[in-house]
Amino acid sequence: MADGKSFLFVSDHLGGGGAPISILNLAEALAEHGHDVTIAVLSDKVWHDIPEGVTVKTLPFQYANAWQKLRRFRLHAKKLDAWLVENNWSYDVVIANLYYTHQVVAHSLLSNQAWLCVRTDPAQMLLSKSVSDFKVRHKIKSIYGGRRVLAISHGILESISAYGVIPRQAEVVHNIIDALFVRERMRDDVEVSDYIVSVGRLGLRQKRYDRLLRAYKASGIAQKLVFVGEGELENAQALVRELGLESRVVFLGQKANPYPYIRHADLLVLASDYEGFGRVIAESLICGTPVVSTDCPSGPRDILTGELASCLVETNDEAALARKLREVLEAPPVIKPEHYERFSPDAIAHRYETLAG
Repeated sequence: MADGKSFLFVSDHLGGGGAPISILNLAEALAEHGHDVTIAVLSDKVWHDIPEGVTVKTLPFQYANAWQKLRRFRLHAKKLDAWLVENNWSYDVVIANLYYTHQVVAHSLLSNQAWLCVRTDPAQMLLSKSVSDFKVRHKIKSIYGGRRVLAISHGILESISAYGVIPRQAEVVHNIIDALFVRERMRDDVEVSDYIVSVGRLGLRQKRYDRLLRAYKASGIAQKLVFVGEGELENAQALVRELGLESRVVFLGQKANPYPYIRHADLLVLASDYEGFGRVIAESLICGTPVVSTDCPSGPRDILTGELASCLVETNDEAALARKLREVLEAPPVIKPEHYERFSPDAIAHRYETLAG
């Protein structure tokens, strides 16, 4: 492509979690559009296959003492800068992903050019770690104030703004959700039937399996509840016993391919306190499976739009969550292609191309 641009993505890692998958999906889509794409990884953690046409450079840094720990962002930025200078860097678009990377890039040569891509609500993340509201406000303003901010949902941008951050530029661009990829992998049979499903990490913090289990019991629905994902299994099983749900709740653990479990479910449910985007919601819609979700900051409301917005419930209202499970099972909403086509690789790649001006 004659007008191909150069894109640099910088990331903490390409290991577990949804962020590396999103970054690689986007890199692949941009490479397929004829652009030059490089990913600088600030660790040795590269667990995924790299798409054709995408270059990856690992730039790990390990502090050696307490002094270096205090200066780790500046020291890591120097290592990043040395690589940039050595390679006569010149990129049309620079995207910095994840919270650690944002702090490194803010001290680097990329500081003024980079878009800081915010993939989870930083306020929710910091508050969940018992950081005081004053420190949260200071941290968020110091990192994102006066910079280019790229959020993957409107709720993330609203949260940052609520802490007094005034970005130099701000855009909302959602994650890629590749419908063709999901459809190709969702066709396998599964070992369970007549169930609703929760897909994601088992955790009290953020994902809130406890809220889901209590609402599930209160709903009185006949379907089993199946969990797909790893995490705090022993604690979750203990709560299942406490609620007397041993015969109705199934823990399947992590699955390399979760899509058949979503496709064969009567319903997917998300009970989180917060999300960055909640890609499993869009993936479920592609599988033809309706979704009930808490209306948590900050992704579900961006995905469950139009008539699907009725499938959102207040975050802390377990009784409402129980009622909504019953209602959606009794009268599932109609899922249309327009509910997820706006997350296609071509559509999202085009949004990133516009950042090049």
